[in-house]
Amino acid sequence: MSNEIDRRAFLAARTPSVDLGTYDLPVDEVPIPPADAEVLPTACEYCIVGCGYKVYRWPYHRKGGSKADANAFHADFPVSAASGKWVSPNMHNVVRHNGELHHVVIVPDGETAVNRKGNHSVRGGTLGLKPYNPRRPTAERLQTPLVRIRNMLHPISWDDATAIAAELSTYAIDKWGEAAWGCKYYSYQFWENTYAVTKLAYGAIGTPAGAEHDKPTASNDATGVDDAGVDGFSAAYTDWRDADVVYISGVDPYENQTILFTEWMAPGGAKIVFVNPRKSPTAAYAERTGGLHLQVWPGTDSVLNNAIARYIVERGWEDTDFIERRTATRDDIAKEAKSWRRHRFGMTFDEYKAFLLADDAYTIEKAAATTRVPANKIVRAAEMLAKPRGSLRPKASFMLEKGNYWSFNFPNSASLSALGLTCGAGGRPGRVISRAGGHQRGMMKAKGYPLSKSPVAYHDARPDDPGGAKIPLNFDKWAMEGNLRLAYVVGHSWVTAMSAGQSLRDKIEKLTRGHPVQVTGFGRDSIVAELKRRMDQGGMVLIQQETYQNDLTEYVDLILPAATWGEVDFTRAQGERRLRIYSKFYDPPGEAKPDWWIVAQIARKMGFDGFDWNDGNDIFEEASARSKGGQYDYSKLVELAEAKGMRAHDLLRSLSTTGIQLPARLADGKLIGTVRLHDETVPADEEHNKIVKQFKTASGKAIFMRGDWRFVDKIYSRFHPKQDELWVLNGRINHIWQTMYDDLRKPYVRQRYPSNFLFINPADAGPRGIESGDLVHVQNDDVVNQLGEKTTGVLALVAYVTDEVAPGVSYTYAFYPGQNSNTVVPAVTDPVTGVYNYKIGKGRVTRVGETPLKKVTGAMSFVPRTIG
Repeated sequence: MSNEIDRRAFLAARTPSVDLGTYDLPVDEVPIPPADAEVLPTACEYCIVGCGYKVYRWPYHRKGGSKADANAFHADFPVSAASGKWVSPNMHNVVRHNGELHHVVIVPDGETAVNRKGNHSVRGGTLGLKPYNPRRPTAERLQTPLVRIRNMLHPISWDDATAIAAELSTYAIDKWGEAAWGCKYYSYQFWENTYAVTKLAYGAIGTPAGAEHDKPTASNDATGVDDAGVDGFSAAYTDWRDADVVYISGVDPYENQTILFTEWMAPGGAKIVFVNPRKSPTAAYAERTGGLHLQVWPGTDSVLNNAIARYIVERGWEDTDFIERRTATRDDIAKEAKSWRRHRFGMTFDEYKAFLLADDAYTIEKAAATTRVPANKIVRAAEMLAKPRGSLRPKASFMLEKGNYWSFNFPNSASLSALGLTCGAGGRPGRVISRAGGHQRGMMKAKGYPLSKSPVAYHDARPDDPGGAKIPLNFDKWAMEGNLRLAYVVGHSWVTAMSAGQSLRDKIEKLTRGHPVQVTGFGRDSIVAELKRRMDQGGMVLIQQETYQNDLTEYVDLILPAATWGEVDFTRAQGERRLRIYSKFYDPPGEAKPDWWIVAQIARKMGFDGFDWNDGNDIFEEASARSKGGQYDYSKLVELAEAKGMRAHDLLRSLSTTGIQLPARLADGKLIGTVRLHDETVPADEEHNKIVKQFKTASGKAIFMRGDWRFVDKIYSRFHPKQDELWVLNGRINHIWQTMYDDLRKPYVRQRYPSNFLFINPADAGPRGIESGDLVHVQNDDVVNQLGEKTTGVLALVAYVTDEVAPGVSYTYAFYPGQNSNTVVPAVTDPVTGVYNYKIGKGRVTRVGETPLKKVTGAMSFVPRTIG
């Protein structure tokens, strides 16, 4: 009993507002939907794979039976868990629909094109715990607008809240210019919302002070892939199945894209070359099934990629036919007037080959010393990827994600795309270069970033441009310098999620809650006057639009409660550009409103036209014009809906959980999807010929980008662990999603990870006296912040002793609230793209003592995860 009390105390200390000890009792019974239950299509809220789900909804006081004619599944129970008709307790909830209580069960759709046979991940399998229920931890949902008065949050009306936001926004813009108004916003939370946010920020206001949730600037993600002309989500899931070998860099698809791995990759039998500092589950699988684990030393991926490529070209194993037909000449590259990076770093194959051969860093011997990958494994990887088998070449595909491009963005991603092109990958069945993906593709910009207004330039961008090309400003640095008077943060915790997070938080606190000018009384005019006075005195107003309070909330002045997944009809695409509708199936809690509605209210009160939408369908149809000609072109769907006299949302709903792969075209009155991009063999009409068949360059040909280790080797040496420091890497873990905005309210998940952890190798743990379950402190006294100041970052974590990480390397979850890994990561950006190197933190690790988790069963497990 004492252990259970200690456990509850420890859990409560992590999130004081939720005592999970009162919620972790198992449930052994769930209702079966009756035969006439309503069925609504949706897709998973979480990872990029976007598995299809069906929501069954029926009145609370009814239930179905176990015989096929008495339930909506038309199945005789019991059924197999793999049938797509089995319901776990984590798939059930009680919600309000039109004000009345209803049961809902949210189950994987066995008839969809994604998670066939009803498979699901641990994340999707807990979707039933997401909807608001006042008798569950979701009772913490924000339900009414709040304003901070005398350091406490108080409810106000929507009219007052949006009027205050509008008047303060107008004041900041009129007095200091557009760049004094900034917006930090998600890029994943549905097209209707992101279209509205960018229409206000970049269209109506025209601010250069904007950035998506996971970047400090308005930049791309895998920049070296994009610059090569390869769309980051060009592949079809069948391509990973049909490849002979898949080169996976910086991502574990079993952990992070579970159904992509279990339903598509593993059944295909491709050999995996797995590049990752951790021996995670996919690494173990790769080794067990005839593949390789290249346990690369953190940050040295470009050396490894270039060494493999050098070995290939030295032996003439490159795909000459593909290179000659589909990659750019010097004249082609000269046409890239809109891209300074292509001008400066773009190469023909011959130039790329010369670059590889000119630098001894890319010889097998020196690369092995730098990357700590054995020379024989580098050679074997090159053979698997490119050595001909008689007259046949291996079908090689290349997958990357944040472990690659968030530890030196440009050289890592550019070197991977060039290696892929060398092997003939790109837009061919079983031969693709593509991201694995993190979140789903919810960005539909109404207006692009106003680059001409940015005050920042890349001063060595082009020889013929001494002033340097314009690049987007760093949102965090801009704020810390005192340039923002109002920050509008939509769906993001901001301060703790960015590099040097504690330093950023300290500065934001001084500008907001720690500023001498605070609101002291009620009344719209009084609130506005005092916050204007703060801005006049160099402070900042912070507005947060969210579903739950998070790490940012203690600094905000105004909170606007948002409706989310399941509460409004929304749309977005997943990892193979498959567009679906995410149906509304229950009422938003309290006064929560969709983000697009909130944005529209503020915009209209600021005097802007074009925000008079009645519902999300109005936005979806309007935004289709912006999608034309791009990889997410769905304009033909809207055109067909108009011809049928339907709303576009309703036509999309009729496509159920399979949806349509974009870009979509019309043929004989039917919508036709696009399986993969850059594929010369797929049918395409004249309108979509370029985006479907060609690479995304002026010539339509792919470009070898110079992914040079020399861009970053000095930065690497400067921030490499010294003396008793360890690398402190970060990333995702199978059970947890993002910032845990839902997982904190899912006892099933919290019980598995009630605290953030630190994977540490036995060779590092032993001398420090550390055992699994111990509390450890991590401290980095070399965290250079956005202003170039040397600061300290600290973390308290639970030790998890494992050989999953190599000696000298440790690993923690990236976004655990209150224990965020980026506190020990310097805010040093990639010298080419301006993106943070989120993945390469470091610190001294010391033992503090034991935690209750060391002895309590039924909570955090410390068993080995290195199984395949």
